[in-house]
Amino acid sequence: MKRLIYLLAAAAFLGACNKSTNGDTGQGFDGGSGQGGSLARFTIAENHLYVVDDMKLYSYSLANAAQPQIKSTANIGEDIETIYAYGDKLFIGSRNAMYIYSISDAANPERIGQASHVRACDPVVAKDNYAYVTIRSGNTCGGTVSALMVYDITQIMSPRLERTINLNSPYGLGVKGNRLYVCNGAAGLNVYDITSPTDPKLLKEFHDDIYYDVIPTNDLLIAMVQGGTSLYQYESAQELVRAAKISN
Repeated sequence: MKRLIYLLAAAAFLGACNKSTNGDTGQGFDGGSGQGGSLARFTIAENHLYVVDDMKLYSYSLANAAQPQIKSTANIGEDIETIYAYGDKLFIGSRNAMYIYSISDAANPERIGQASHVRACDPVVAKDNYAYVTIRSGNTCGGTVSALMVYDITQIMSPRLERTINLNSPYGLGVKGNRLYVCNGAAGLNVYDITSPTDPKLLKEFHDDIYYDVIPTNDLLIAMVQGGTSLYQYESAQELVRAAKISN
């Protein structure tokens, strides 16, 4: 039943969106890619829809987008939380690990790497040879640490933890260019400079809302916040300005 719900939600997403992005490429859906937030349970890449439930990864061909065809089902593990596509990889977050899958064969994802950590909720995004993960304590995931973790994934079979930055209560995160946006709950939206990928520098904090997840697009930063959605415009590489808030 959960898988059906996720698939229906993804289908609604496909029908509603005229333009979607993968990272900061600005590539439309006709190129076969799409991007949700870092807390998403589904993503689109290589003209396939990938959906996770608590234990499995499902791959659907979108050759006929009106009638997705399931191509494969893979057992991942337990307590799967999130999925994020970057390049020819899927980054899957669970409550106690980050899993990396190759989609060079789009219909049959293959696990090629794994990094375990303390048990906690685990959104993940990636850029080039680095992955950024948030873990959060004080929740149903059972963790005791709240932090932003930076992994070097150059050796994809064995990701290496490079940096841990303690945070208050991090949720989702997103990356665009050399900026990393981390939702820190009631502590605000943190904007980091990742020009040096393993040494994020905090540039600015926004405290307009309680932040849960972000989707950076070419034109806007879309933030899921308590009570609705906030839209931010990029005035420059350094500045964001809130353009609107859409209440639930």
